[in-house]
Amino acid sequence: MQKTTFALAAALLTFGTAAPLSVSYAEEEQVERVEHYHFEQPKDKDAAFTMLSTTMDDITKTMTSEGDLGEAKLEEIHKDSYALEAATDFLRSEGSTDAALVDSLDEAVQALHYASENVEAEQTKEWFGKLGPILEQVYASKQASAPLEKKDFYEIAIKDHAFSPAEIRVPAGEKVKLKVHNQDATPEEFESHDLNREKVIAGGQIATIFVGPLEPGKYHYFGEFNMDSAQGYIIAE
Repeated sequence: MQKTTFALAAALLTFGTAAPLSVSYAEEEQVERVEHYHFEQPKDKDAAFTMLSTTMDDITKTMTSEGDLGEAKLEEIHKDSYALEAATDFLRSEGSTDAALVDSLDEAVQALHYASENVEAEQTKEWFGKLGPILEQVYASKQASAPLEKKDFYEIAIKDHAFSPAEIRVPAGEKVKLKVHNQDATPEEFESHDLNREKVIAGGQIATIFVGPLEPGKYHYFGEFNMDSAQGYIIAE
């Protein structure tokens, strides 16, 4: 009888402590996951389009890198899908982008999000393939609704080892003057294989760089000394 009582007490003690510990761990894991994958809403429409563009570039790099589309890559794509959702939600709330296009974009982003989270490689590939053409239509709608302003020169700042703005639009078929202001104390090198340009800019200095005339398209440039953070694009239209 005494052994039975001790066994029952041990069982109750185990049962009584296991459940709260399990719930606590689950709650902690959920909070960590939400914080890790949280993306702030863009502040304006241009920022939303930049977020879509740069995030799709990141996902494309993940999709096309060497090796199978395994769990680690799918987790990276899943993380990036939160940024796509934030940009899409802003475009919907902002209201000027064609509603049917935003619906198509939202559907593809949600499907990519779900497939990558559930480690479904083939479904992720399928929805990634659908997402590209939809985004091209979204970009085209932006260009059609916003006439391109021609300028004597275009300013790009380097601050905290990043380019601002990270994306600029310029007229195709014309020579373009860039004024790149390095606001950091350390030097940076403006480099672009697409534009065939390379220029070291000392801290606190401004460099003038001429590019073009450019065919319509997207041209990548980067900071050679801080490649993880200094990335940008020139879009010729």
